[in-house]
Amino acid sequence: YGPGIPANAVPANPQAFAEVDAAVAATAASGTLPTAAWARWTTDERLRFMNRLDRTQSRERLDALERAFGLNAIGNNEVLFAWLSLAVANRYDPAVPALERFLSSQGRRKFVRPLILALHKDEAWGRPIAARIYPRARPLYHPLVTSELDKLRF
Repeated sequence: YGPGIPANAVPANPQAFAEVDAAVAATAASGTLPTAAWARWTTDERLRFMNRLDRTQSRERLDALERAFGLNAIGNNEVLFAWLSLAVANRYDPAVPALERFLSSQGRRKFVRPLILALHKDEAWGRPIAARIYPRARPLYHPLVTSELDKLRF
């Protein structure tokens, strides 16, 4: 109950994500995906992999990621959000049904707000998707979320 780190705290392992970081580098360099490692990785490792990928990806690379890891149907909302953020940033149409399900099945601000805002910014591709999803999903969202998102023009 004071300042500083308690004496009995276990220090973080600086090598904890070395394998994941190497996999990100290999994916960027050659397109090699860590399918065997993914199967045994924890949520934190999977998130680090997804969030460290370049934000600009080709359709082929996104197809490969989805095929290798089944991202459109993954059951972990944190990993799914990381995937959908990448998909929206790259206008990846095959992820739109998963995006629609995700935004219509839960209302957590940390997930909803960034995805709707990213869709809204993309007038040609994303805004029509947001305009279709938001009115249907809006009743699920907390009033603090809707008070902000209602100000957007769809």
